[in-house]
Amino acid sequence: MSAVRDKVVDFVDVEAKLAARSLKWGVDPDRRPARETALGPGQAGVIPAWVAEHDLGPPPAVRDALRRLADLPDVGYTRRSKDVGPAFARWAEQRHGWCPDPGLIVPTSDVMQGIWACVAAFSGAGDGVILSPPMYPPFHELCVSTQRSELIWPLRRTRQGWVHDIDELASLLESHPHSRILLLCSPQNPTGRIYGLESLQRIVELADEHDLVIVSDEIHADLVFPGVRHHPLLSLPSAAGRTVSLCSPGKTFAVSGLRTAVAVFGSEEMLEGFRKVPAQLLGDVSRAGSEAAIVAWETGGEWLDSLLELLGGHRRRVGEIVSGFPDVGYHPPEATFLAWLDLSATALGADPAETLLRRARLRLFPGHEFGIGGEGHVRLNFGTSSALLEEILRRLSEALRG
Repeated sequence: MSAVRDKVVDFVDVEAKLAARSLKWGVDPDRRPARETALGPGQAGVIPAWVAEHDLGPPPAVRDALRRLADLPDVGYTRRSKDVGPAFARWAEQRHGWCPDPGLIVPTSDVMQGIWACVAAFSGAGDGVILSPPMYPPFHELCVSTQRSELIWPLRRTRQGWVHDIDELASLLESHPHSRILLLCSPQNPTGRIYGLESLQRIVELADEHDLVIVSDEIHADLVFPGVRHHPLLSLPSAAGRTVSLCSPGKTFAVSGLRTAVAVFGSEEMLEGFRKVPAQLLGDVSRAGSEAAIVAWETGGEWLDSLLELLGGHRRRVGEIVSGFPDVGYHPPEATFLAWLDLSATALGADPAETLLRRARLRLFPGHEFGIGGEGHVRLNFGTSSALLEEILRRLSEALRG
């Protein structure tokens, strides 16, 4: 493979994005066709920077694999998904120094399916599920849809960034002995926080003391910036007996629509517990999703390195612009391509995302949808081309000045 094909191209074809009709680019908040609104840099339309999906597209090798699949004379039933687990295990060892057992990896359609299945397998109606807002909005539907009891262990904002108070978790577990599941988002969405090794070890200790199952969403694990390290929770030997890690190529390689992920277990006992969920309810990963995941994990290392270099520059650029507005609260993310901006002290009102959409034709994710701690915030996706990011930041700056 040529060096050029192993690098991200810093370009977004807006017309192609509109034609693809993805969720991010396909409709505006009023459900009008994107062509009426999302017209690109320098024009009057809405620029979408909300959904946590980068705009740089899949690596060329993944695109080629999908083309070959489309050209096959037969795309009937297949067992290709059996190769997904081993491909992920090799990737995890290469990128994170973590060696999961391929025999303890179960493909799922996406991370969300894996999380809901874990809650069904490892808890019962009325059991406590611990959430840590602000966090990915669909997680707030988890307890309602499964008849579990929602417990809150919130992130706290400090001068150094967003942190968890481990002692607060200990107190919560003492006062709620029916707690059964801790849903961890690592790296954290929307703040981009990385959990330190000491914190993870203490969380596992508390889980042991209180018979807690940790469900660790690690979908952003590959998107970590220099200076910090992501520790897969199952890389801690003490976590093996009570942890499920959910991982996916979706965020890294922009293939979320192909619906492929893995649930990774650290012990046979945990895997057997998960098997309480009938396989027919989980289904199987599609042929296209399997091919995309396998090729991405087997060939995508250099391409990912170039993506991280580009995103690192974008992260710095967001910081440069935001630093010119003292009323904006911002801690650069340690991971992800998401900027979590506190606009509560600005003149943009109680719902700054709505104001930015109306004034600047800029669609960001409303912070209040992330739960406690998200009020007055917006989440900005800087995973796009440099040119489009400059237009996003220009519109944001003008709105803040106005």
